[in-house]
Amino acid sequence: MTSNDDPADGRARFHQLSAAVRESGPDDDPALLVALLADPDRLMAESVLMSLVDSRAEGLTSAASFAAWAEPVVDAVGADGFIARRVQEWALFKALQSGEPVDREALAAASNWLQRKVVEEADSAAVLAVLGEAGRTKRVRNLAKTRAGRLRSPGR
Repeated sequence: MTSNDDPADGRARFHQLSAAVRESGPDDDPALLVALLADPDRLMAESVLMSLVDSRAEGLTSAASFAAWAEPVVDAVGADGFIARRVQEWALFKALQSGEPVDREALAAASNWLQRKVVEEADSAAVLAVLGEAGRTKRVRNLAKTRAGRLRSPGR
């Protein structure tokens, strides 16, 4: 038995919980959420929970299905804090991807992570135009303007 086999070892718990996230499906998430919230290492648990949120957001195609999945997560962790913010940003991303109107203020206030993700994946010139003006960083603004121009050019 190595120190990595000791459940009191935070590194071992991190690897075990991370593997559970990778190998589980949405039906397993309530039990996984309980385990994460009970973990004594809050920072480690939040890290694994963030990977769970990211994984489910990537896998759930519609904004509505993600919102339904995320509601009990936000109820469990609270509306404030990093995980709730990540859920809100995924919800905004999903809304933008589904063609909902651009919430200029929400997009301008979004984290660097979300703005970069939108710039990389958005296929809407309107969304990119907002980031071209209101992006947090010069890089995001420049990339958004370039991509928006490409989307608007003939043949697109």
